[in-house]
Amino acid sequence: MVSSNKSKSKPKRSKSRQERGQILVWIVFMLPAMLAMVGLVFDGGMMWNQFRRAQWSADGAAVAAASEIDAGVYRDTGRVMLGDDAYPIAVHYARQNDAALHVTAVYIQDNVVHVKGWVQIDTYFLGIFGVSGTRVSVHGRERPAWGISEREQ
Repeated sequence: MVSSNKSKSKPKRSKSRQERGQILVWIVFMLPAMLAMVGLVFDGGMMWNQFRRAQWSADGAAVAAASEIDAGVYRDTGRVMLGDDAYPIAVHYARQNDAALHVTAVYIQDNVVHVKGWVQIDTYFLGIFGVSGTRVSVHGRERPAWGISEREQ
C-alpha cells in the first residue's frame, strides 16, 4: 500500500491587512468605558449609602428638635414654638448618628420643624476619571406635638 505523504493542512484564512488588530482597538476603547461603568456602579452605591445615612440623621435630628418645644409658650398661648435647646439638640443628635453631617439650619415653618444640612460624599473608584466627590444637601422634617392632638384620644 502506498501511503501518500500528504498532510491535512488547515484551511488558510483570508485576512486582509485592514482587519488585523481590530481586537486591540476594541480593547483600547472599551476597557476604559467598562472601568468607568464599574466605577459608576460601585461609587454610586457607596454614595447612595452615605446619602441615606445623612438623610436618616437629619430626620432623626428633626424629631429630636421637635420634641424640644417651649412648654411655657404652649401653656400660655397654645402655640407650638421651639425652645432654646432645639438647635443644639438637633446638632448633637445629627452628629451622633453621622459625624460627617453639617447642620446648617433648624427652624419652624407652618408648624413643621425643618433641619437642613449637607454632607461631603467622596468617590473612590471614579477618582481615577477625575470625579472626586460631591456635596449633597439633606432636609429633615417633623411636626412637633404636645399633649392631645385629636379628639377622644
